[in-house]
Amino acid sequence: MATHHRQNAAGRRKVQVSYVIRDEVEKYNRNGVNALQLDPALNRLFTAGRDSIIRIWSVYQHKQDPYIASMEHHTDWVNDIVLCCNGKTLISASSDTTVKVWNAHKGFCMSTYKEQLLLPFKLQSIV
Repeated sequence: MATHHRQNAAGRRKVQVSYVIRDEVEKYNRNGVNALQLDPALNRLFTAGRDSIIRIWSVYQHKQDPYIASMEHHTDWVNDIVLCCNGKTLISASSDTTVKVWNAHKGFCMSTYKEQLLLPFKLQSIV
């Protein structure tokens, strides 16, 4: 969901709210992909993008359906991800001004860090 604030000619504030009704499971990225991380030990690829979803894919060459799962807790673009702790943990940074720490093996969010102002940064520089 996105909210946009504007002022009209009379100086009154207008609020526009938009949202997307999605399928229960969306296997494919709807918009651009901003970041990729490969887990070579488990042959998995993590993609993070502009639809606020982190997806996990199998990179086995002969697998018919490469989609494994989605990790959804962000509410805006996921700008960067980094896989650490021997592939057990994934860290994501989003335009929703949060940094999330995920269990990469089970696909759930373990922690969320939020600041009033979280400037865009590359996660590689802090890990």
